[in-house]
Amino acid sequence: ENIPIRQDLAMTGSLSVRGEVLPIGGVTAKIEAAGHAGVRTVIIPRSNLQDVVLDHQWEGKVEVIPVDTLDEVMEHALIKHEQKASLVERLGGIIDRLTPEMSSAVRPV
Repeated sequence: ENIPIRQDLAMTGSLSVRGEVLPIGGVTAKIEAAGHAGVRTVIIPRSNLQDVVLDHQWEGKVEVIPVDTLDEVMEHALIKHEQKASLVERLGGIIDRLTPEMSSAVRPV
């Protein structure tokens, strides 16, 4: 799509086939490493938010953005561009279409 990506942020997490951002290990260390590298904004899985225990030196210096889905990641990571809204909307539509199909395919026994 040739939409520029912000170069001043870092992101971590795992991604499901349905576009869900899944938890990872070592989130605090990853945020602090990004801070040491000069990054001031870090996108993490929302499910990891309770695991974040930052040292006082990072308070007010590193912004942590928790997300649940790929379209949220794109909303924060892409630079404003005429095609950004269209891409984020299309990703959201794909995720919406896949999620019901996937959840109905797994039935409790």
